Parts: sequence; C-alpha cells; structure tokens
Amino acid sequence: MAPSDAKTATEAEAARLAQYYIGAQSSVLERRPRILKHGDTFGVFDHYGDIVSGAGSPEGIFHNDTRYLSTLRLLINGRRPLLLSSTVQDNNAILTVDSTNPDFIIDGTVSLARDTIHIVRSKFLWRGTCFERLAIRNFGDTPQSIELSVQYAADFVDIFEIRGNRRLQAGDTNHVVEADGVRFTYCGLDDVLRHTTLRFAPAPGHIDGEAAVYRLDLPADGTQTCIFLTVTGAEDAAAAPPPAAFYDQYLASRRALRATAAGTATVDTSN
Repeated sequence: MAPSDAKTATEAEAARLAQYYIGAQSSVLERRPRILKHGDTFGVFDHYGDIVSGAGSPEGIFHNDTRYLSTLRLLINGRRPLLLSSTVQDNNAILTVDSTNPDFIIDGTVSLARDTIHIVRSKFLWRGTCFERLAIRNFGDTPQSIELSVQYAADFVDIFEIRGNRRLQAGDTNHVVEADGVRFTYCGLDDVLRHTTLRFAPAPGHIDGEAAVYRLDLPADGTQTCIFLTVTGAEDAAAAPPPAAFYDQYLASRRALRATAAGTATVDTSN
C-alpha cells in the first residue's frame, strides 16, 4: 500500500470513530456526587441531595438506563440552604444531608438569622422508588414562618444522551397535577409509555408542574416537622407505597441488606 493510501485509510477510520466520540467538559468528581442504587434504579445527587439540571449534568434518578427525574431542588424562602454535612452510608443504604438557612435580610434588618432552621434530608432507593424525608426544626427563640419549596422536572433522556450523543427527535412529555403530587408521562419514539410520579405527604399548599410549595409555621421549641416525598420511575407507579411509609420501607430495605450481607465473604487484616 502506498503511503498516500495508508494516510487516506487512517483519516477515514478517524472520521468513522469521531462520530461516536463523546467529549468530556468536566470531571464528574468535581460535582461531589452522592450515588444510591437498588436493583435497576440508581440516583446521582449533588452533595446537597439535589438534582441540578444543565448541559452535561449526570445527575438524576435513573431506571433501566433512562433518567426519570432530571431536576429536584430544595429551597427555603426561595434560596438554597447552607450545607452542613452530606454522607452516604458505607452500605449504600441511605443518603443524609444536614443543612440550615442562610441570613435573610429585609430593609437592612436580619429577619431570619442563619443557623436558625435546621433541615435534615434522608433519602434511599427501594424497589424502583426514591423515598425522602425532610425533617425541619426551628432552634430560634421565636416562632418562624418559612416557605419551603421543592422544584422538579423530568426529561426522560437515556444514558447516551446524557453523555453527549444528541438525538434529532424525541417523544412527547406531559404532566398531570393532583392535590398531593404530579405525574409526568413520556411517550417515546418506541411507542412505550414511561411515567415519573412524585407524591408528597402532607399535601403541599401549592403544587404545579414545576414545584410544590409549603408554608410552614415552626414553633420555637425545636419541634420536628416532617415532609415525605416519593419519586417512582418504574413503569407501574400505582404499586409504589405512599410517602408516609418511609419508615416501614426503610426498615424493609435494611433487613434486605443485612440478609444479603450475611451470605458474603469478608476479609479482616491488621494492616
């Protein structure tokens, strides 16, 4: 083969491979991800426990390699809380995030000083559903009224799209709002219906296709106020337990983990 022919063949092969190349613009580790997994469902969250959408964002709740939830953000009085700590247990059982409120200033006066409201987010995956509990306490010496909102969205993109392989066409997404939640429906180009169902307990004061909003009156004695949320990305959301079943489902998941761990080998070493 002549040198010119070899060069042409090499360029042709490079062009063929280039159409499948997916470029990387940033490291996933820079996002400090928190990852949970159970069965065919896994969740990628940031260190706040949120799912922040955006170009190249790998975050979301995935089921069978499709992202069923692309946005999940918690706001207090319209602002992001201040992060205190964020931990995933070694056995991948639960993600716990501690946060507090920033300073809120109105007309030059601090209306709510930072570190007054404590919020604990606890979430885990179990049988196709992401369970989450928000525990809110007021440790100030006066009662406080706050607005707590949860923003959400579902884009139903697959793993290849998230990595940069753009589609020329996509299916249709719709949503239905109910008193205690919202249901997103996606009809793909494969004519398969996929659903993402979010449920809240108790029902929020306001809910639409983008956010659920609570107006909370918190006493000054540190009494815990809880809000429960489930996100079901499986095809059959009707079978998902209610949000308030958080504790029962968590115990069931822990029992299953212990049963699985009991049959595995372990290695102990002094060094």
